[in-house]
Parts: sequence; C-alpha cells; structure tokens
Amino acid sequence: MKKLALSALLAVFAALSAQAAPRQAKIEVSGMTCPSCPYIAAQAVESIESVEITNGFYDEAAKLVIFDLTYDDAVTTLAEIVAAPGEYGYPGRVLEGGPDS
Repeated sequence: MKKLALSALLAVFAALSAQAAPRQAKIEVSGMTCPSCPYIAAQAVESIESVEITNGFYDEAAKLVIFDLTYDDAVTTLAEIVAAPGEYGYPGRVLEGGPDS
C-alpha cells in the first residue's frame, strides 16, 4: 500500500513538473527618454519572480528597448511581465512568445 501511495505521489509530482516549463519571450518596452530608462525598465522586468533577461537591445532613436527573456510559466505570466515596466511609465508589448507566436 505504501508503495502504491508513493508511486501515485511521484506521478503527481512528475505531472506538475511537466507543466512548469521555462518559456522564452521577446518584449518591447517603449518610452525611453533618458539613458537610465532602459535600466529602470530592466529592473522592473527582472523584479518579477523567475524572470531573467538574456539579451537586450536599446534603440535610442526609436526610444525603446527589446528584451529577450526566460521565465517560469508556473510562477508568472507574460502579461504580468509586460505590465511591470508600465508601472514606471514604460508601456510594453509582446513581440514573440505570446499565444499568437
């Protein structure tokens, strides 16, 4: 009986682990009006648990930054990540990795 219960517990854990997968996305954050704006936007994005920026590109002329990132979809959503810099006045949008990608 104990063996069966342990097997069932391991199966549930494996199923939950399979659902929690690292995801990749590319987001654009606009409204960069000064040299420190990309840093502030990056800090806002990385303040979300499980999010890591793997690459960034700052286009000074277009006043935007593009972040490649990874995140754990069991911990946060892409919508929460994109909203984070918006709290500082920097609107964001998903370029890749969303439901339509």
